[in-house]
Amino acid sequence: MRERRGSLVGGLILVFIGLIMLAERLNVRLPAWEDVYPYGFLLLGLASAYRIRGRGHRDGVFGAVFFLSLGAFFLLRQYDVIPYFHSWPVFPIAVGLGLMAQCIFVPKQWGVLIPGAVLLLFGVALLFEEFDYWYFYDLAKYWPIILIAFGAGILLNARRQRA
Repeated sequence: MRERRGSLVGGLILVFIGLIMLAERLNVRLPAWEDVYPYGFLLLGLASAYRIRGRGHRDGVFGAVFFLSLGAFFLLRQYDVIPYFHSWPVFPIAVGLGLMAQCIFVPKQWGVLIPGAVLLLFGVALLFEEFDYWYFYDLAKYWPIILIAFGAGILLNARRQRA
């Protein structure tokens, strides 16, 4: 089954590349990359969500939430619903949301909750700094909280494994 899916993906990639090259040779105007890439993220997220829903695989929860949140952000930014800013703070937010969703949908992997929350809060802090609501150097005073959170997660995990 895995070999069959690999040939399907490879074939789809070759057809897609061939269509783009053919359209270029026939002088067909294609949309710019800047207009298309948010939809690519959304399609990847929907494909992961379909894998979860259709086949019952909970492993794709992280990918679905990660790509859907990136696609939604870039799509909202493209249509000026949210203001333009440097987009890199969105990546820790998307990873944090993905890890937290994985913890919700796969309770056995609850150990990703604390790293997910830390990444989410880190991304939100960077986003606040980007909008001049809060300055990141204020966080430098409180960085040991991250160590405390990771240590608490390790202790809780060890306690849960003993029980």
